[in-house]
Amino acid sequence: MKKDDPSGTGPARAAGAASPSGGGAARRFFADPECFRDGGVVLDPEESRHLTRVLRLGQGHRVEVCDGCGRVVEARVERVAPEGVVLTLERELEPVVESPLYLTLAVGLAKTEALETVIRQATEMGVRRIEPFLSAFSARPASARLAQRLERWRRLARESLKSCQRAFLPEIAPAAPFARILEGPEEVKLLCWEEERVGGLSLSLCGPRPHGVRVVVGPEGGFPPEEAAMAQEQGFRLVSLGPRRLKVETAALTIIVLIQHAWGDLA
Repeated sequence: MKKDDPSGTGPARAAGAASPSGGGAARRFFADPECFRDGGVVLDPEESRHLTRVLRLGQGHRVEVCDGCGRVVEARVERVAPEGVVLTLERELEPVVESPLYLTLAVGLAKTEALETVIRQATEMGVRRIEPFLSAFSARPASARLAQRLERWRRLARESLKSCQRAFLPEIAPAAPFARILEGPEEVKLLCWEEERVGGLSLSLCGPRPHGVRVVVGPEGGFPPEEAAMAQEQGFRLVSLGPRRLKVETAALTIIVLIQHAWGDLA
């Protein structure tokens, strides 16, 4: 963990220890782009509650606020209003450089905890778009439940965005049928298949850096041969992550790290 970690995941400071003039790393908050206007921004109720009740910050404290679209601004707490905490924008900050690779992760619906782990880790690792999908062996929650999970996934991505100091919030699409997530303009398309025996990943990552990569990770039950064949017909390469069966969250993190190392921003 970096010494100047504004995420709040490091050692907690005593309540009230932060000084309005700064003395430490500024905490980062999220606000939608439309909330930025007239030199200020109003935080939503959840962010306002975190600022006032969890971190116990108040008028005059310096913070950072990002919009998930590349903008990061240094701000001061102006006041705590009924509609939310009001911040005064002071100085535009240079955001952390985003990975040069536009990486889309399609992941099969799995157990709640597993998929939430995937969302957090994918955000931290620079994934630009996440597409959950329904396939032959995936979990199939009710539509109402899916809508609730989508909102939670997006909230988790916002939390991870702040902690890892990214400036771009990954887009999380509603769950779609398997056939739909095979579509896309990416130059490189990979599907991780547990039955693949000769498609080593290293051979697929040895070419020049593409602009975009689409990678598909199956649900806990994997893919039947019919779905693997369908992906091949759509231009996907079937790749293996080794001889062991991996959990969904392990497979997703592994393929993301390897791709970002080959073509992204991991040294």
